[in-house]
Formats: sequence, C-alpha cells, structure tokens
Amino acid sequence: MKKILILILTIATLINCSNDDSINDQINGKWKLIGVSTMDFNSNPQIDYPNENIIYNFRPNGILLVTGGEDIGYPNGEYDYFFGKDYLSGAPSAGESKTLIVNINSTKWTYDLTNGIMTLSTSYVDGPILRFERK
Repeated sequence: MKKILILILTIATLINCSNDDSINDQINGKWKLIGVSTMDFNSNPQIDYPNENIIYNFRPNGILLVTGGEDIGYPNGEYDYFFGKDYLSGAPSAGESKTLIVNINSTKWTYDLTNGIMTLSTSYVDGPILRFERK
C-alpha cells in the first residue's frame, strides 16, 4: 500500500510540474507589439504598429527585456515579471477568483492568447490594452 501511495504522489507531482511548464511556454519567448488600444472613447482608441520593431522578450528566468519601445508601452530595459494565476485586487475578496495575469514591475495585466495574438490588458482600471504576435 505504501508503494502505491508513493507512486501516486510521484505521478501527481510530475503532472503538476509539466502543467506549470506548459503554462510558461505560452508566454516565454519574443513577442512583437502590433497594437495598443486605450480606453479614451473621445478619439481613435486603436493604434497599430505594423512597421515598428518593439519586442517584449519574456525570459524563463522571470526577466522581461523590452527593446525598441521608447515611447510605447514599457521603455527599453529589463523588468521583473510573474506569469500565473493571481487575484487582480491583490487579495481575495468575496466572490473573487484568481485569473491568469502577467505582473510586470508590480502592474497586473490580464492575459489572453487567442489565434496566436497575445493580449495584455489593464482595462479593468481604464488602462491600455497591448496586442502582440510571436516573433
């Protein structure tokens, strides 16, 4: 019985580790910024950057390297980031559940990956929405 319990715990541990890796694989790598939306409804809220070469390189060690982004999004440089589930509010409140986020330098961005387009958004606090494609 003890051997079966050890086998079950080992398998569960391996499954959990591989799930963490596959989640991180979603964001790790180089992403080109292709557009920014704002919550300003009085003007054109969508700005596209098809000819810019603004790259966000999410490294597996938790460091984000931004290049080519002097005036758009984050300036060039290195930033700490966390990718995983967390509360947007910072602490659980009644009825709140964890959501998949990217926390860059203490700013929480909601995360979505649909049809190869990654979206990072702070629209929950009237902030910008960044759209990326994998480079």
